[in-house]
Amino acid sequence: MLARHGIGIAIPSQGKFVLVNIPSFELVALQDGALVLRSRVVVGRPVTPTPELLSSMFSVKFNPSWMPTPSMVRNEGARYVAPGPRNPLGSILFELDNDQLVFLHDTNDKVLFNRPQRALSHGCVRVEQARSLAAWALGVSEGEVDTMISRRTTYSVPLSEQIPVSFVYYTHFPDERGQPLVHPDIYTHRPVAGHASPTREPAKSACQDA
Repeated sequence: MLARHGIGIAIPSQGKFVLVNIPSFELVALQDGALVLRSRVVVGRPVTPTPELLSSMFSVKFNPSWMPTPSMVRNEGARYVAPGPRNPLGSILFELDNDQLVFLHDTNDKVLFNRPQRALSHGCVRVEQARSLAAWALGVSEGEVDTMISRRTTYSVPLSEQIPVSFVYYTHFPDERGQPLVHPDIYTHRPVAGHASPTREPAKSACQDA
């Protein structure tokens, strides 16, 4: 589906793969080359853009705490937030291996997914279908994910196999029916069709988005 629309990404024919297309505010999950999940997302603002990169998901953290960056403390008065309903990360954090401090996560402010323009974060990516993505990544049911959340303690569940996650920038991207759509160039400095992203050196850190 993606190749015939000029999306030059090597989708593996076996295993799981996650693609985040920044201009369409969308996450696509594939397994054995077939689409299994699409979700609206919130990406970084133009002043704090979500970078193009290739990373790997290695675990799912439940009931995470949120620690702001020094600049967020200095410029926005942000403070540490314990797990719970006021936490900007929501109930689920997808831990990724990269040096950009970029992660996927749930959110406590789900109304933002109703906005057509969703470049609103500090760089991390908020996922509307976080429960479904966690269930698929872990190979469990959504009910089991709810049980994991209900423990109300902060803990990580490692994946049986790491899942490649590619953050890309394509202003031409097909919708759920396979019809090509043109999306705004939200960062205003990309070629029309965008480019596949380079691989980054891995580093593990805590998401500091809001």
